[in-house]
Amino acid sequence: MARVNITVPDDLLARAKAAGLNVSRVSAAALADELDRQAKIAELNAYLTDLENELGPIPADEAAAAHEFVDRLEAAVRDAGS
Repeated sequence: MARVNITVPDDLLARAKAAGLNVSRVSAAALADELDRQAKIAELNAYLTDLENELGPIPADEAAAAHEFVDRLEAAVRDAGS
């Protein structure tokens, strides 16, 4: 297994140690999750490109409605976390 150095804020490392976390294990899991997330985004982008090639571009009014929906959803998530 390879060894690498990472840089984290001192307070974050102190909190992780105080919580008894294995920083290497958590870091490896976070890296695996991020790689999986990026792969899913790439697959989604490829799918959306295929749809646009097959069906044409999204009409401006539908794109605007989708953006408004996402904005409302993000606001609701933010408000729920407050």
